[in-house]
Amino acid sequence: MQQHSSMMLEGWNGRMLDRVKLPLAALFVLFGLASLGSAAHAAPSPAAWQVLPIWAGDIRTLAVAPADPDLVLAGTSAGQVYISRTGGSVWENAGSFLPFPGWVVGALRFDPNKPSRVWVALWGVWGSGQVAFSDDLGKTWSARSAGLPNEAVYTLALVPGQEGKLYAATASGVWGTEDGGGGWHQLTAGIEDMGKVSSLLVDPSKPDSVIAGTWRRAYRSEDGGKTWAGVFEGMVLDSEVFSMTAIPDKPGEIWATTCGWVYHTADRGDHWERFKDGFAERRTPSFAALPDGRFLAGTVGGLHLSTDGRNWQPIGDPALSIAVIAVTPERPKRVILGTEGSGVWLSNDGAASFYPASGGMTNSRVSALALSGNSLLVGVSDAGPLSGVHLSTTKGESFNDFRPLPNVLDFGVHLGRLYAATEKGLFERRGADWFRLKELGENRVEQIAIDGDRIAVRTAEGLWDLAGGRFVPRPFKHGAPRSAAFFGDALWVTDAKGVYRLTKDANHTIDAPFAGGRLLRLDDQLLLAGPGGAFARPAPAADADTPGWTELTSTASRLLSTGDARWSAVMVSGDTVRLYDRLAHKLVILDVPVPARDLSAAVVGDGRLFLGTSGYGVLVKTLD
Repeated sequence: MQQHSSMMLEGWNGRMLDRVKLPLAALFVLFGLASLGSAAHAAPSPAAWQVLPIWAGDIRTLAVAPADPDLVLAGTSAGQVYISRTGGSVWENAGSFLPFPGWVVGALRFDPNKPSRVWVALWGVWGSGQVAFSDDLGKTWSARSAGLPNEAVYTLALVPGQEGKLYAATASGVWGTEDGGGGWHQLTAGIEDMGKVSSLLVDPSKPDSVIAGTWRRAYRSEDGGKTWAGVFEGMVLDSEVFSMTAIPDKPGEIWATTCGWVYHTADRGDHWERFKDGFAERRTPSFAALPDGRFLAGTVGGLHLSTDGRNWQPIGDPALSIAVIAVTPERPKRVILGTEGSGVWLSNDGAASFYPASGGMTNSRVSALALSGNSLLVGVSDAGPLSGVHLSTTKGESFNDFRPLPNVLDFGVHLGRLYAATEKGLFERRGADWFRLKELGENRVEQIAIDGDRIAVRTAEGLWDLAGGRFVPRPFKHGAPRSAAFFGDALWVTDAKGVYRLTKDANHTIDAPFAGGRLLRLDDQLLLAGPGGAFARPAPAADADTPGWTELTSTASRLLSTGDARWSAVMVSGDTVRLYDRLAHKLVILDVPVPARDLSAAVVGDGRLFLGTSGYGVLVKTLD
């Protein structure tokens, strides 16, 4: 194999981020809320699963306790609820490790009539929704969804002075309850444009007045939800209203954030005026009015600041997508940002500067894992400025290096060289930094297949071989490749229609039990998994007939390679996870603490199984 000295490299210099080191949360007992209809999952425990200290989060909601400005709750897109007693600087599980598996925590709201109670709105990734409350700051939850339709609940609004009265924003409009969720009834039936409600605001000065922000514009009720009228003069049609913020001590003044910048009204929605000057992005999920009179607007492309609401300027890191902003007059200099994938960012100087403050949150999206010598590499994706490679030289006990990269899809270790396949090219690690290989440009690279001194790279459109110190395209006459694996003397490849065996001179079509599968190479077997189940194909013996496929399961499955000789693969079939033990020639069921569908990567080292997940970080278990 030739050396790579002639490769064209483009530098990608990384910066170190200080890691907040916290002990793992001691409370790992999963409280299953059976009435929510979610499948129960065994929770991590010190004797079984642990979570590695990579701090991140996909934060969808924040709530500051009215009686304690330093007590903050945060909800994530993967069903976690975290609590901070230090104003957002460090976090821990509010109760169980995963109170709402399979749900997005869309809103957390403290009850103005019962400050010790907090409400939660939940929506499922594939539909459905629920409402629940907790009287112990998230340690336990009680469902309150009787009468609600089986659809998403995006947010809630409570009415000061009217205990038990709530509004729920759902995929079919606004629903209401007068008895604390004991029974819900629809309030917007027959109003076609209120088919999806994203935000709600009860007028602080008029408790019977409520405004609903829909997927197209805004509506208002003056009689507690009995009747509704559109309030969209000045509001562009098809402006989904993501949030509404009333200005304290200024009755009737409201700011609305939309998919098209921000709107302001001084008369409770009778007339709106749109402001967009200075915005770098139009899609604006969040807003806050600071105690000193300035305004903040969070967009998918960073935070924006205004002193008058008319003229805006970007501040901070534009890579942050800001889903929610929390402020409180008791701490006038504190601003808490909840971001999509990048966790919590905190300012204690009135938004002059921000720093990452997700210590204790393990809600990261892990897309790739690798062991290289004594180093564990974790690819974290969809995390804004925290997307990239987190490196541990202590096999996950702590992480001492971070390098930003585009979303990592795969790692490969070839003849001592370390590669990362990303959404924007193939990178090689040299020293502490990563360098993009120019021959593949910024195209999406999905897989690195390695066998001894052989290496192949699969992009979304084709295949590449290493030749003469450079990656060059490899002829492939079929559809866009979905997987590749070296097996025997050939490179085996799948596309949407079939399985192919690529030798030096030819592409051979191989009979397959189903189309659209993906391949995984074990030492002496080739596995095919996908919508038609999972099948194994042994290597042919000398002077023997070419072997066929043997069915392992008929359930739709996918496979994750671990890189280990004995514990060689993880198979996910529906809700069941199995680890293949080659020594015993059997698949062992794994009781994982998260939904099986969210497992994304696996690696085995030093007798431990590391599982990468989409939304729960890296889980670790010692193998027997």
